[in-house]
Amino acid sequence: MFLLLLFFYCTFFLTLDSTHAGKCRQIDFTKLPACANVGYKSTANFSQIGEQSYQDYVSSKVTYFSDRFNSCSPYSRMFVCSRYLPKCSKDVEGPILPCREVCDQFLDDCHKELKDSGLYRRYVAYCRLLSSKREASMQCLKPSGFVPRPNKKEPLLPSCETASRPACLKDNVSGLRNNTRHRLQSFLSNLDPVLNSSCSVKLRRLACFIETAPCVTNDGSTLHACPSMCQEVRRDCEEEFKKHNIDFPQCIPYHPEIPAGDGLCKLSRWPVPWPNTTGTQVLETTPRIFRTNPAVISKVDEGFDIDSNMESKIGTTDQSKPSSDKELEKKPLSSLVLAVAVVGFLMLKKNARARKRGSGKYVKDANISSNGKAVTVGEKKNVSFEEEIHKTGTALY
Repeated sequence: MFLLLLFFYCTFFLTLDSTHAGKCRQIDFTKLPACANVGYKSTANFSQIGEQSYQDYVSSKVTYFSDRFNSCSPYSRMFVCSRYLPKCSKDVEGPILPCREVCDQFLDDCHKELKDSGLYRRYVAYCRLLSSKREASMQCLKPSGFVPRPNKKEPLLPSCETASRPACLKDNVSGLRNNTRHRLQSFLSNLDPVLNSSCSVKLRRLACFIETAPCVTNDGSTLHACPSMCQEVRRDCEEEFKKHNIDFPQCIPYHPEIPAGDGLCKLSRWPVPWPNTTGTQVLETTPRIFRTNPAVISKVDEGFDIDSNMESKIGTTDQSKPSSDKELEKKPLSSLVLAVAVVGFLMLKKNARARKRGSGKYVKDANISSNGKAVTVGEKKNVSFEEEIHKTGTALY
């Protein structure tokens, strides 16, 4: 009885330790050099997408966009890295994201480049998800020496009711701005060979929402094309895209989605597949309440390692915080060794009892064939239904 209780005790604490130590992962700067000096080193331990690691999946896009916007804003690299690979900390439930003021300034600095790339509305929507450094209950990230400019009028998103939905559901483009209308027409024209193949009845609608959303509803909700619809269209039309050498945005899946009808979903969380390590479903991936003290994290200088040193906090400081990720690994490792030792001891004890009874093993009735012989029941490995999605030169959706 004592050994059984000891086993469950070790298993319980091993699970807790693994949850906290395993939720963050160091960014691979050999694949993501643009993120090497943005003020943090760790992001979430994301699940694979198809046969690729998440960092591999987004690496070419992070490199492309950080270089594309580097000349227009000194904060572009930090913001692009935060877009795809947000900072992770064991003390915060969700991602640590840039402060709202940093996003607003990035939008202001790079509005022309973002509009030319068709990404301006998307980043306006992302900014709306961010907390201000003035909100003491939240934590956000800002570069060292950052000085916010005077507040400007907040950029507006198009109306879902008068612009996006009519254009994408009824082919009524009268509510779209001229530049949006021209981009949509050009995009659909490039997709003509794939549209004519009828590989997916949702392709035209998805393409339209990519160009006309995010949009805002009358009640103030921000909507965008559901990532699941993007995944479905890519799966159904992948061969046609390759056949006609057409680039189409790849999709970053994340759950749970909040459907709003017609292939649109509410954008209420940061659009990355942030892992759930708490055992409960996380509905919002905006910055979480800090468990100890709120803070605005600032990178002091290029040589300061903010992840391996004590983070600057408002109020008291936790002097017991580990100084590196290696120290975080010691606890789960020791628990693992202890748990394995206990399990091994129990197995040896069980085998000893079996030998005393004159039976080397026990065979379940379900594993006995009709001729009375024991059979081996193998366990098939689950084969992922997701195929590797090839990298393209277009934006990740």
